[in-house]
Parts: sequence; structure tokens; C-alpha cells
Amino acid sequence: MSQVKKVITRFKKSNELKRCSQCSFLYFCNKNCQTKAWEMHKAECKCIMKAKPNLPSTSLRFIALIIFNIKKNGQDQPVEDVYGRKVSFRTLMSHSGEIKKCVKRSQQIIALAGTLKDYIGKDNVPPPAEFIEIFGKMAINSFSIADNEMQTIGTGLYLGASVFDHSCSPNADVVFDGINVHIHAIKHIPHRDISKVYISYIEQLDLTEKRRNALLEQYYFYCHCEKCSTSNNDDLMTKLLIPEEKAKIHLIKFQAKLKEIERMKKSKAGPSTLYSACMDELASQDKILADTHIFRVKILEIAFDACVWINQWADAVAIGEQLLNPYRLYYGNYHPLLGIHLFKLGKIQVFLNLPSSFETLQQAENIIKVTHGETHPLYQDLWNLLQESEKYSSLSSLNTEE
Repeated sequence: MSQVKKVITRFKKSNELKRCSQCSFLYFCNKNCQTKAWEMHKAECKCIMKAKPNLPSTSLRFIALIIFNIKKNGQDQPVEDVYGRKVSFRTLMSHSGEIKKCVKRSQQIIALAGTLKDYIGKDNVPPPAEFIEIFGKMAINSFSIADNEMQTIGTGLYLGASVFDHSCSPNADVVFDGINVHIHAIKHIPHRDISKVYISYIEQLDLTEKRRNALLEQYYFYCHCEKCSTSNNDDLMTKLLIPEEKAKIHLIKFQAKLKEIERMKKSKAGPSTLYSACMDELASQDKILADTHIFRVKILEIAFDACVWINQWADAVAIGEQLLNPYRLYYGNYHPLLGIHLFKLGKIQVFLNLPSSFETLQQAENIIKVTHGETHPLYQDLWNLLQESEKYSSLSSLNTEE
């Protein structure tokens, strides 16, 4: 629906990154990229060198870059026009009132302000009231920049994209191509009223209470979207194959094991260990949890990734296929995560010479064409593989007939 340019950050994959010769901290794609970024980097370059041997955290660098940008251009520049709505840093919502009342956020701000004084100099840190406003706008309006597999690789502040409100059942999605954020309609939108275009701010694959709590804590609003106002998804996400009374003790164990496995993944446990833990847990859930239960779906996700890491391709296909029905139920027919999952599954099926690969890739293409657009590099990669798969499928058919 709309492509919005970047404001703060820059990312691009390269096998030969060039390191800044002064701070030796930042890397750039090439000399041209470094020259373009110098106007923004030169202020923080001095700060990084002064801070050595301590290195700035991502959040510290991010808010420092915003402050440098404000000091240079003010809060009214740059301006983006999104369907007639003028957006600048000044117009962004900050929720500063709610932030002041939040003990956790207040402590975070105090700690950040103290560290920031050492990093950029106390004369460059705005007065407390203005700093809270800046912090709030950063915290409320930032986007997690994701790669082609929807894995977070950075954070960016995008003025144009900040105009879109949230829904747990969005009619538009957010994808990235390097630093460029793309907003695409994934449902029919029969009007040009930007206030009726919704994206999702959070992970959709959660129960209503957890989603609402996450939104309340991060964005200070209680969600009343269509998905949160019905119990359909929650019923499926908690569906059992045995009576609830008999399942209680099992559910406690399943929840504890899920948290343990998530911690293992976060701490980068060995993929073989992670794979074994997931497979054991899936076996224990069998005949107790329905295929749509949230505990089972989340274990399946981790198990699928673990299978890929250790080249357990047959298991990857079996687990990947089990995820398709829950994904369609919870994400809808057009969602980047469903499309990307189908693409991964199709690639594995191609590798195993499975006849189902072409159909899987076609399904992925139908989705990614909508969620990413035909010019996105991910779609181009998928299209090329689809053409190769179609040729192979045609040749195999001819050979079979002969």
C-alpha cells in the first residue's frame, strides 16, 4: 500500500563489510555507503572513540542519533506525507504522561539519561521534560527491522509508518527490504482513509490476555480489535483432547517445558540438544493437546528451526506441514510469516525431490506476491526457484510418461 523511507538507520547484507577507520566500531557495505552515512555517523563516531574501551548499547546509540538529528534539523524536519497527513518527529505520539507514571519506564529513563551524559556530553542531553518526550516517541514509534526470514536485525524510526494504528487482525502488513519498510494491504481496503488501515505492533500468535498485556505495557492502550473481542482463537489455542480436569497437571508441565526450551533457544543451546528436547516434548503432548494448541504450535516452530539447523530434512517437512493449519487459522491467508514458512518448506521439498514442492512454492508465491510485492528480493528468489522447480517437474513428467 505504501513504501516509507528510512529516517535513522541503514542495513544491507554484504560479504565484504568496510569498518570505520576512526571508531573501528561500525561497518559499512562499501566506500559509497560509508560516504553517504558519514553525515549521520560523524557525530557518534567521536562519542564512540571517547567512550572506549566501553562500547555503547544499541538503545544508547539509537536515542543519541535521534538527539543529534533533532539538534541539527529540529523536530519539524524531515516531514513525510502519508495520504495527506504530514508527519514529523514533533507530531509523533509520546505517551509521556503514562511513561512518568510507569515505575519501570521511569527507572529506565533515569539510567539511560545518566549513561547518555557520559556518552554524548551532558550539554547535549535535553532537559528532563524534553528527554522524556524524545524517549517516549522513540519507544512508542520504533519498528523492529527484520530480515527476509522475519528475524529482528535492528531498530528504526519511520515517520510515515508511525501513522498506522494497531489491530491483532490487521488489514496491512510490514516487511523490510534492507532499511526500506514496506506497508502492503493484505485484505481488501475499499477506501483511502488512513485511520482505517491497521498493522500489528506485536506477535499475533498469543492468547488475547497476553497480547493485550503486551500492548498495554509497551503502547499504553487496551486493545478492542475484532480478534480481541471474540474468543474463537483462544478456544482453538487452548483446545484439549482430554477433559480439562485431567489435563491440568499436564498443562503446568507443558508450560514449564515450553519456557525452558525457549530459554535454551535464546541462550543458543546446541541445535541437536534443542531438537531432542522439542521432539521429546511433542511426544509427551500427543493425545493431550490439539494440533492448534498454542503450546504445541510454539514447540513445533522451534523444532522446525532445529531440524533445519541439523539437516533433519524429513522431520523438517513433517513438522513444517503440521504448522500450516495453525498458521492459516491464526495469521489468515495472507501473512508474511505464512508465506516465508511455505517458501522454506518448499525449498526443503525441492532438495528432497518431493513432488509436493511445486505446489508448496506456488502457495508461497501467491502469498509473498501480496505481502512483499513482486519487486522485493525475497519474491524474486522465490520466483526463480519456482521456475526451476516447474522445469524439473515438467521433465520428470515427460520421463514418467516415456
